[in-house]
Amino acid sequence: MNIRARSFRSCSGTLHYLQRFLVADFSSKVRWRMRYDRSQHLVTMQDKFLLREYAEKRAVGMAPLLFVGERAEEIPFKELPDHCMIKASHGCGWNIVRRNREYYYFGDGSNFECIDFRDKRGHGLKGAKRLDEGEVLRLCSGWLQKKYSTDEWAYHQMRPRVLIEELLFPHSGKELLDYRFYTFDGEVAVINVGSPGYRAEKLNVFFLPDWTLVPLGCNAEALPKPLPPRPESLQAMIDAARRLGKDIDFARIDFYETKKGFFLGEMTAYPEGGKRLSPTSCSCFNIWLGKQWRLKPARELHVWICNIGFLVGRRLRRVLRALEC
Repeated sequence: MNIRARSFRSCSGTLHYLQRFLVADFSSKVRWRMRYDRSQHLVTMQDKFLLREYAEKRAVGMAPLLFVGERAEEIPFKELPDHCMIKASHGCGWNIVRRNREYYYFGDGSNFECIDFRDKRGHGLKGAKRLDEGEVLRLCSGWLQKKYSTDEWAYHQMRPRVLIEELLFPHSGKELLDYRFYTFDGEVAVINVGSPGYRAEKLNVFFLPDWTLVPLGCNAEALPKPLPPRPESLQAMIDAARRLGKDIDFARIDFYETKKGFFLGEMTAYPEGGKRLSPTSCSCFNIWLGKQWRLKPARELHVWICNIGFLVGRRLRRVLRALEC
């Protein structure tokens, strides 16, 4: 059914509970991919360094690269600009920001109240840990010796690298918004808008490609107020997502809109690690989104069987825990 003609505001009751067993939702397909899909393109998507060549061939830009290396000791601290981002190419949330010549552990950004990197007085920090060069080296060295996530196959096929990129500044507003395009076989179904501030405040919002708000129901996360405005580069980002997602059954493709234009942030094969009730806590929407991810019939059947096993196993674990109490 066309999303414009339906509402997700009623997603509870016995019928809906049964539907969860009959239909694989979005997160169940992510979990299936994590466990069984061994396509090489998943590695290219997840690897923040390999993605650069993939994007360049499709005429999509990323933040300018200042440094790439396989040893933390090679980082040219004296040559770095006042503002930049240090990250691991083979992980998620392994990020350090250099702001006004000071280093801070960034993570997923939720420890920053406001990401206005031009504020020389240091406003906007909320419990962000300041680092010296030695701590930056130790963090980066630790990342280079680790594999991210035991459950996400693609991360284990990557060569560990440290990347340093030019820091991106928002086109407007105080923080850089993350436009996440849920793309299926090159077609954008919905766009999620996020930011460090949104994550810190547990806000979540989805739009259709024409920037119509998606009506979510039974959603534990609130809408941001005011709603994020339609980005000026929306159509250009949609066109770029189509090029990047062509011939890929699903990819979440993230962009930033900056004063220098829009840039690709990353492509994600395993959004939120397949966590149940993701990308929203609105089950009806998650089921609809899962239907947009079209697999071959044999794979659809396998996903459904795996989802039944997951749901039944989850219920049994609850019963066992109750008996133990």
